Amino acid sequence: MKSRKMGLCLLLCIVMMALAVTGLAESYEASAKGFGGDVTVTVTVEDGRIAAVEATGISETPELGGVAMETLPAAIVEAQTPYVDTVSGATLTSNAVIEATVAAAAQAGLTFEKEEAPKGEDETAEADVLVIGMGASGTMAALSAAENGAKVIGIESTQALGGMGNAAQGMFAIGTSLQQERYGDDLGSDEEYWFNKIYNQSSQLGNGKLIRTFVAEAKNTVEYLLEHDVAVYLSKTAQQIAHFDDTIIYHRWNNAQPFVHLGEYLDKNGVDIRYGTTATSLITDENGAVVGAVATKEDGGTLTVNAKAVIVATGSFAGNEAMMREALGDAVYETVSVMGGCDGSGIQMMYDVGAAKGEYLTMNHGVGAKSRDLKVATELTLNTPCLWINSQGKRFMNEDLLKDTVEYSSAVLAQGGYAYTIVDQKTVDRWADQTQENTGSWIHYWDQNGIVDEDGERTIYHAPVSMDDFLADFETLSATGDGIVANTLEEAAAFIGCDAETLKSTVETYNAYVEAGKDDEFFKSADSLLWTVEEGPFYVTKGYNAVLGALGGVTTNENLEVLTEAHETIDGLYATGNNVSGVSVAAYVNVEGVGLGFALTSGRLAGQNAAAYAAQ
Repeated sequence: MKSRKMGLCLLLCIVMMALAVTGLAESYEASAKGFGGDVTVTVTVEDGRIAAVEATGISETPELGGVAMETLPAAIVEAQTPYVDTVSGATLTSNAVIEATVAAAAQAGLTFEKEEAPKGEDETAEADVLVIGMGASGTMAALSAAENGAKVIGIESTQALGGMGNAAQGMFAIGTSLQQERYGDDLGSDEEYWFNKIYNQSSQLGNGKLIRTFVAEAKNTVEYLLEHDVAVYLSKTAQQIAHFDDTIIYHRWNNAQPFVHLGEYLDKNGVDIRYGTTATSLITDENGAVVGAVATKEDGGTLTVNAKAVIVATGSFAGNEAMMREALGDAVYETVSVMGGCDGSGIQMMYDVGAAKGEYLTMNHGVGAKSRDLKVATELTLNTPCLWINSQGKRFMNEDLLKDTVEYSSAVLAQGGYAYTIVDQKTVDRWADQTQENTGSWIHYWDQNGIVDEDGERTIYHAPVSMDDFLADFETLSATGDGIVANTLEEAAAFIGCDAETLKSTVETYNAYVEAGKDDEFFKSADSLLWTVEEGPFYVTKGYNAVLGALGGVTTNENLEVLTEAHETIDGLYATGNNVSGVSVAAYVNVEGVGLGFALTSGRLAGQNAAAYAAQ
């Protein structure tokens, strides 16, 4: 027996020695805060070396953060250290990948020395107008200032023009040549109508002079773009059902490569753009006027720009957690899905020189699931006027609000940032019925078939969907906790966390409205009272409020000059776009294209006004 035990021990030692020689590949996981949420990194270690790195983060922007999560892992494996160069324009995501890699590798006992990069030389430059941030509004500001005779320097922390403007679809304008071509003199609306529409949405708490200036000047921005080879066109229809009866005011530019053309004009006009450079503070003179800024270059050196006027076009604060928590509240912030944005540093620089603090708002724009691995289910369940309930198992809105993205998104935000939809098997069968020309149910926005031509024409109806795809999506939703296929309403109530009797009462009352063709609670239109919720299984989807970005920060006058708390101008300081409070107040204005329209128009006007100020 003793000999047998010794043999087993010897065999075990041989196996362990073999494993030690060959090495076992083991994986370790850690997370760190990125641009829009957590970035999770999985590090595989073999033979004491990093064998593989994988990074994921569903809240990071695909254009920037997505690039960092794709390219940094390979660089880390090649260098055998997490401390590799970050991706320009995706610093927060890059740092999150590096931080999470360090933490995951530490679990395997790996540590790394961080080498300090040599600092570049300090530099001083002179300009008439300095533009901080070369996104949509900053690009327009720099070009406008240069074309009005100013020597312009632009500071941009990334390596590209346009920022989030590259993802935008189009802008608001009334009275353009494109409208004249289509409608003649009979536009069906005018500046008075649109000023009142926007101003009244703020209950007259907005900046009336600024709104009036924007409404009047937006058409000139469209003409300016056309003159600079940006192929703006007028949509054939409104992009959301709620606006189908309005004059088409949405001037589109997606697929027009606007910043390629605007960049060419920046070059022609001698605008000096310093990419990979981040402003850190504004410079003031003895009278409090802003006369330049200090920035950090990509190589770590300091750039000091002395200027006669400064335009801050840094794109608000959606990437600043503290400011977003202030705007949304802690509980809602933990719930909603934030696309992300700039870090608010430009706004803080303006506060530091006396700028008045404006109202913080979020750009509520739709409701969706947090999982990205879905094909059709949430396109239907979260985008049709079926039965919507809150966490208490009660209806809370007229589901016709889905005809406008902002309206129903805000309604869901008021419920804590999330809500639920319930449909029964009969409804799903109709959606999957291949014999139907359409399902009879509309969605609030263009559907999964996309825009079919450059004029924006598309169907508002869903094509029939595959039942296999629909059921597969619900398996994913169930796995992530964002959905369930419930056999009973009691089971649905348990998933939601509400009282079962309350839910059953809500469903019973709603079914009666559908059968009667009349909603006595929230006055939903008869056309949308399509489907009862009767026989299981019941498909329950949890939808989260989607926040595209943030609005507001500082107060300006109609000339985009930044004001103090006493409503006095800060000489030499201008702000544009999402940095500015006063157009959307209390809620994101639900007029198509106001966000981009104001960014472009305010940039154009700020550049023009700053150039005039610098010339004095």
